[in-house]
Amino acid sequence: MTFRWIVSSVCLAFAVVVGLAAFALQENLVLFFLNPKTPYETYAPPPAPDYALADNWAMLPDNSEREGAEQAAVFYIHSTTYASREEWNAPVDDPDAGELTLKTALPNEAGPFAGLGDIYAPYYRQATLYAFFTFKHQGRASRKLAYEDVARAFENFLTRVEPERPVFIVGYGQGGLHAQRLLMDYFQDDEALRRRLAAAYLIDQATPLDLFNYALANTSACEGSEDVRCVISWTAYSTRLEKEMWRTRNRELGWDSNGDLQAPEDRELLCTNPLSWRPGDGEVSRDRHLGAASATGMPFGEQPVLVEKAVSATCRDGIVVVPMPSTGWLKHPRWFGRQWAPLNFNLFYEDIRQNATARLAALQAIRAEEATMAPPMMAPVDLEVSPINKVPDVE
Repeated sequence: MTFRWIVSSVCLAFAVVVGLAAFALQENLVLFFLNPKTPYETYAPPPAPDYALADNWAMLPDNSEREGAEQAAVFYIHSTTYASREEWNAPVDDPDAGELTLKTALPNEAGPFAGLGDIYAPYYRQATLYAFFTFKHQGRASRKLAYEDVARAFENFLTRVEPERPVFIVGYGQGGLHAQRLLMDYFQDDEALRRRLAAAYLIDQATPLDLFNYALANTSACEGSEDVRCVISWTAYSTRLEKEMWRTRNRELGWDSNGDLQAPEDRELLCTNPLSWRPGDGEVSRDRHLGAASATGMPFGEQPVLVEKAVSATCRDGIVVVPMPSTGWLKHPRWFGRQWAPLNFNLFYEDIRQNATARLAALQAIRAEEATMAPPMMAPVDLEVSPINKVPDVE
């Protein structure tokens, strides 16, 4: 046994040990390299976007091409597409985040709504990915700053859209978190706006059911496939992602009525089954799955190829659990942080598209009927009793 062979064997063994350790600790390693170096207390965020400028929108319709006021206006908030050690909040003109938003998030997440009307998709100073793995002040503060942009974008959206036009609110991941707060801040005390809401889709964001008792008291969870003016919410994972399910159930922060962020912990979550569109539904057969799709890199609005009957779906403790799809590209990645990136596909693309179409038609029918109804009567007014004086006879 030569010295060189011994050294080579030791180096190989060391490399194997290091490799196994890296594999076992992959999540911690990824998060270590994603942790921004600057404390938030001394951090200077990027400049706030001006939503009067088209450059600050990932998608903004040309008003001259509108198909009519009966079409919907979809306010869509994209998922997290930014990860950096330099910033807690993304500059809205970051090229990498912008490319991921335009080529992956937008076509897969907003694509199912493309045929319903106009899509309004703001860029915003999104919280960096690491912010969602800490309960500390910096993670919370970066999310609150991101919401400030989304709120200003929504206010601008309202000035661009006809005041009677049906509205969808759509948010994925971080976007779902901010959509949740929009419902609290803008729809609870504005009946006219609430009556225009076809539905709100909060996807891949935990929505505790008790929110509908206070912060969302004037909206409700959708109970069926054609309910309107209500909220749909789920987070879906394949069976092997148990750790991510635990994190969603116990640590995924959401808004409360004071504008603070709190974890769900033991609270029951709204779980809309996307194959039946009923909350809390047990296993729904893959025979009812209308189609998964990957629209990544496609021109927006172009119909992608569908993979039908690919998965069943089961609401289990607030999470939509799906079996591992047999089609390789529909499998949720799980290694070295890829499970936290925007997916290259939408597992319920066609299910969402057809459901949103049905809800818009239902809202239009309801509003047409409401338009024929007489306005509500005024509250009764009590009149004081007045003495009756006989009119004197006139000769």
